[in-house]
Amino acid sequence: MTGSADGVTTVEFFGVPGAGKSTIARHLIERLVATGRPVSEPTYTLAHQVSSARRYLSKSGYAAVGTARRPRPALSSARAIAESGQLSRRALVKTTFNWLYVVGVLESRTAGELQVLDQGLAQAAWSVGLGAERDRTAPLCELAVNALSRSGPALVVVVDVAPETVRERLSRRADGDTRVTPTGEGHDVSEAFEHKKRIERSIADVVADKPSVGLLRVENESKADLEDAVGAVLERVETEQRRS
Repeated sequence: MTGSADGVTTVEFFGVPGAGKSTIARHLIERLVATGRPVSEPTYTLAHQVSSARRYLSKSGYAAVGTARRPRPALSSARAIAESGQLSRRALVKTTFNWLYVVGVLESRTAGELQVLDQGLAQAAWSVGLGAERDRTAPLCELAVNALSRSGPALVVVVDVAPETVRERLSRRADGDTRVTPTGEGHDVSEAFEHKKRIERSIADVVADKPSVGLLRVENESKADLEDAVGAVLERVETEQRRS
């Protein structure tokens, strides 16, 4: 990975719902804050710590920033999402909006700050493809990696977990806020994992030509795995910072 004055500038997590992306991100933030490094977690904050109205306004602001600063990539992204054949107009609007929002988050990073995204562009590409009529994985993953590369040295953390563990975790979710369900309603867990594999392969292909973006795989089956995952990400971030 090509270094900068601050090493890694963006860490984003990718995995199926229930993999524990937000949990790992939260623990990572706590460890990073303890080191004194400036760090933000905009996607987690908006998803978990603000009201619905404020969340929508903030996401709209980020989407506007991303579109204004990078109009051509924004248009290419919107076109690729439209070509994927979303199952409804609402799904098309939602997935496009979410993509532009995350791009805006990347574009709004404060210099010297490390962004930790529990829901980044790899996850947005996964969301677009889940249930779509046509596979636009390759162009979307290329756009995702390009956007990450523009933000500075970045790290995509792939969170691995067993399907059985995901089913058990999703069954305990009180809010039901997921497109994947263990009950057969909506998209099932097997479909989620199959599409995750497609995204992983495509991201890996693009990253091979983008030395500023790295990949790291971690497991999150248990509390011990959680600690190991956080430690592995922190070690990678600190290693890249020493190299810069």
